[in-house]
Amino acid sequence: MSRVDAVVLGGGDGAIIDPQAAFKGVVPIAGKPMIEWVVDALRAAPSVNEIAVVLPTAEGLGSWADKVDKLVINNGSFIENGVAGLSALNSGLHVLCATGDVPALTPEAVEDFVQRSFASGADVTYALIRAEDVLEQFPGSVRTFVTVEGGRVTGGNCMVVAPGVVERNKEIGQRLFDTRKSVSKMARVIGFRFVVRLATKRLRVKDVEAKLEELLGAPCAAIYTSHASIGADVDKTADVIVAERVLFARSQL
Repeated sequence: MSRVDAVVLGGGDGAIIDPQAAFKGVVPIAGKPMIEWVVDALRAAPSVNEIAVVLPTAEGLGSWADKVDKLVINNGSFIENGVAGLSALNSGLHVLCATGDVPALTPEAVEDFVQRSFASGADVTYALIRAEDVLEQFPGSVRTFVTVEGGRVTGGNCMVVAPGVVERNKEIGQRLFDTRKSVSKMARVIGFRFVVRLATKRLRVKDVEAKLEELLGAPCAAIYTSHASIGADVDKTADVIVAERVLFARSQL
């Protein structure tokens, strides 16, 4: 069985959900900080070795922080935080990068994604979930779906990267993250023709893989997964309701 270390990015503004939250990861979901749910899922996944959590502060975390191997305090950009987390791990393993706002994440989802990632042979993998799986497993959720060849999909909140890929692609990685919500800005980074294909619903997943390989200089692969929990992030109050409903239903099984 292939193994990975894990980096969890737990920062971000949680005030839109809970005005009392110092940062997003500590927003309470079904009785626990949402990031604790993520850590628990990773810890229960057989393929996960060490876990590093990146947070903007160590104040007021509570006992859940004892569950992680490395607690990294860094309040930089998205990529800077990711690099800080990666730097805390030195096993030489591939790294599973996840956000701390997917409280419904399951060990099964983690394991499926990691093993499929290794099977692809790529240095960078990212999760894709079909719209029908999201809506079936998380009824009532409102997500942004992109139409690609084969249907509507949404991105997951996990990636697997080979050692060194993030460090040598810090600049382009941050640019991709910064432009993700602006078509015009995105076009400047990835090319107008690519954006037109996206806007006209003619984009193929292999087009995305090829473009990322060109930008990152490493083999990239999209990993389709039926485990919608890997993309069920909590960004607003309505998402809390959906997540807690799913977590409560699981507790009754």
